[in-house]
Amino acid sequence: MVFVTGDPQSAMVIRRAKRVSDFVGAECFAVAVEKEGEGLKRHLNFARNLRIETRVLEGEDAAAAIVDFARRNQITQIFLARPPARSWLPAISRSLVQRIVALAKDMQIVIVSEREQDQDQHERGRL
Repeated sequence: MVFVTGDPQSAMVIRRAKRVSDFVGAECFAVAVEKEGEGLKRHLNFARNLRIETRVLEGEDAAAAIVDFARRNQITQIFLARPPARSWLPAISRSLVQRIVALAKDMQIVIVSEREQDQDQHERGRL
């Protein structure tokens, strides 16, 4: 299962989840828990084009809705985008990703982040 948001990283996470599901021969779901926004709509359509079943869940607690859906559908892996660094928030404020990880102790959580090229290494390669 891949958690889809309007964030541009969602497309990368969808591709990764699809590759893994194809490799292991498993069904893949793309799940969102928010109101339709332009970015979210685009990512859900991208998932549908890859023949991934999509769902938009409702619930006050997005993390609980995602984990509940995963359990009800016997999902063993959840793919999430790496949350942006938010060092200004108090330590007690947990991100959605952290809450999902805490609730889904019985599942494998895959946090996907963009590969960033080391700028120095990139520049040295041109010299």
